Amino acid sequence: MDSDDLNQNRAESLSDLSGSDEPDDEPTKRYTLDLPQSLHKWLKKQAVIEEERSMKEITIEALREYKQSRE
Repeated sequence: MDSDDLNQNRAESLSDLSGSDEPDDEPTKRYTLDLPQSLHKWLKKQAVIEEERSMKEITIEALREYKQSRE
């Protein structure tokens, strides 16, 4: 799988996240977050090696699930 295929798969995965009520073309806002080193290391390993998707995708999915559980 080349990088273009991987990027396409990531985009499709991100748009298919369950519980998302935001439109796919919603503008984004940059948010910088300081994480403990151990959490960053785990997230990076989980994203790249275990799930073959981006840290951003996992983070957005987690935040959307958190948001949905509070509504």
